[in-house]
Amino acid sequence: MTQTILVTGANRGIGLEHVRQALAAGQFVIAACRSPEKAGELDQLHQRFPERLRIEQLDTGGAASIAALASRLDGTPIDILINNAGLYGGGWDDSAARQTLAGMDYEQWEEILRVNVIGVFRLTAALLPNLKLSERKLVVMMSSDLGSIANNKQGQSHAYRSSKAALNMLTKGLSVDLREQGVTVMSMAPGWTQTDLGGANAPWPVDESVRRQRAVLAEMTLARGGEFLNLKGETVPW
Repeated sequence: MTQTILVTGANRGIGLEHVRQALAAGQFVIAACRSPEKAGELDQLHQRFPERLRIEQLDTGGAASIAALASRLDGTPIDILINNAGLYGGGWDDSAARQTLAGMDYEQWEEILRVNVIGVFRLTAALLPNLKLSERKLVVMMSSDLGSIANNKQGQSHAYRSSKAALNMLTKGLSVDLREQGVTVMSMAPGWTQTDLGGANAPWPVDESVRRQRAVLAEMTLARGGEFLNLKGETVPW
């Protein structure tokens, strides 16, 4: 049976590439983003794959938006939920200065936590019935190496780092809660990639990062739920 994948933040970067590669592999894709009317590349993909790509509006920071999506998808099995949508808070150079001890933008920090943590939890809860209808039942939390406490040797980016560390805690906790229901939950560190945030000097092209991520996801089993892995399939320390 052909798998159905739901990708949030699907209009650009890693999310868009997950959509592309899933479609190329013959999978059904539900691509969710805040402004579908502005998602030109998604629209082009829909013209190529009208039967296998469904584009949905979703603001992961809004409870009403999440509830509306869950209602529209009622009864639709979802094999893999990729919780990719997230905020750093703006461009690296601009936002990094607003995540320091001396210059923390507290309103921005609250927004980052609302989207990167609370929104992900709310969406996963809302789509749990859809996951349970599927065969694969896999939830992927798109984390970051910056969310590793053990690997934090540079400090800074405190708002973003804390949100991804909290997301990792959700991964572990939900993997325990949902194991008996056959749902696997894991965290993925996609590596420093050539996205708008990562920049052109990042070592991983987006297509290569996603190709490797998909290979890791293909090997995930319920017994490995709760793990934090990188795009090479290696364990990332919490």
